[in-house]
Amino acid sequence: MDKLKRIGIAISLGIAIIGGVWLASPSKAAKCSDFYVAACGTYNIYSVREAYSRTNVKGIYNHSGITDSMVNGTIPKTGRVYRDGRIVVDGRVVGTAARTFQAKAGALQHSPEGMVNYGGTTYYQYPVNHSFVNRNGTVLVESEEIFAWFDNSGKFVAGVIKSCGNPIWGTPTPPPAKPSLTCDAMQKTEVSRDTFKFSTKATAKDGASVTSYTYNFGDGTTQTTTSSEIQHTYAKPGNYKVTVTVNGKEGSDVQKTSQGCQTQITVKPEPEMQVCRLSDKKYPVTIKESEFDEKKYSKNPNDCKEVPEELDVCIIESKQIKKIKKEEFDESKHTTDLSRCKETPEEIEICVIESKQIKRIKKEELNEKIHTTDLSKCKEKPVTPPETPSTPPETPSTPPKTPETPTPGELPKTGTANIVMSALGLGGLTTAIIAYVASRRQM
Repeated sequence: MDKLKRIGIAISLGIAIIGGVWLASPSKAAKCSDFYVAACGTYNIYSVREAYSRTNVKGIYNHSGITDSMVNGTIPKTGRVYRDGRIVVDGRVVGTAARTFQAKAGALQHSPEGMVNYGGTTYYQYPVNHSFVNRNGTVLVESEEIFAWFDNSGKFVAGVIKSCGNPIWGTPTPPPAKPSLTCDAMQKTEVSRDTFKFSTKATAKDGASVTSYTYNFGDGTTQTTTSSEIQHTYAKPGNYKVTVTVNGKEGSDVQKTSQGCQTQITVKPEPEMQVCRLSDKKYPVTIKESEFDEKKYSKNPNDCKEVPEELDVCIIESKQIKKIKKEEFDESKHTTDLSRCKETPEEIEICVIESKQIKRIKKEELNEKIHTTDLSKCKEKPVTPPETPSTPPETPSTPPKTPETPTPGELPKTGTANIVMSALGLGGLTTAIIAYVASRRQM
């Protein structure tokens, strides 16, 4: 039993020694000192909270600007404080003229700027260029790693040096402007009764960017596009609310909209029209304007009226060709033989100037050089009767001789009796000839 006890004691001592070595190792603290607010440092947020649980540490932390919400809230950022007073986090100088508190004044250090007491512990304020060097200018450390807290605007507030737990603060530098993306306004333009164009204005500042626009047209459809302009056609009339969301980055992905990026539109019903349906000559037929097809419909009501059949006829009396309705045709007045209405050339009476003759010629044949329509120029002049002698002719002194009796065979020369006698003689001669011919035939 004694041997077992000795073995147990040896094991316990070994564990204690190992634990002591671990506690003193650099992973826990580089070293422990009574100059430090947290004697063995604050290398993680849990050791910061452990130190903050002590009254004196909480008091000096609060005095330096560190609050309960900072210690017990979001994990702080990691940075460095330099001997020249710069506080650097994420590669940016977030503060200058850094100050710190330590739990003891060093004999070789400059005089402190001030002293405060919390929980029975006096703390001494130094600029870091005095805290990190001694009075002789010997550099104790060039920089230290810190935990750093910021307010909501990104301005540095305070920090804690990891190696010693000493609080630091300084003059904060203005934080860089945060990336900002806003949806400013959306404009609408009516393209047609049912089609609208939308245009969106967005602002991206300080590193923010726009990646796309998502439109909700209010009719159950949405569309995402990289263009700030888009056009949409609505299928039905009605009132619609249109909303656009700007998609982009403010370091991370964001979606932004606003009241100005919403609008109301009204789609009016499609107008109707009354037309003539050509297929069956029906009027009126009501259709939508988009349905109009000039091959099927006509906007002229007269196109649906029956047009009476017409004929080309010749009016017999006037010889005129005329178009009449079929039902007006009268055979006694009209004929469909249009040749009967061919015009007969107009004739005129003229006087042939040279011959003094009156003739009828075609009107187009009139030649004024040889013709005249003055028929009086062709009237014959009256014949002048011979003049009557002033004295009567003398009576012959002797009676006229009695005409000699014509010899047989001579034809009478004058008078009725002579004509008769000539005829008788001719007849007798003819009879004699006929008798002679007959006698010769008998012989």
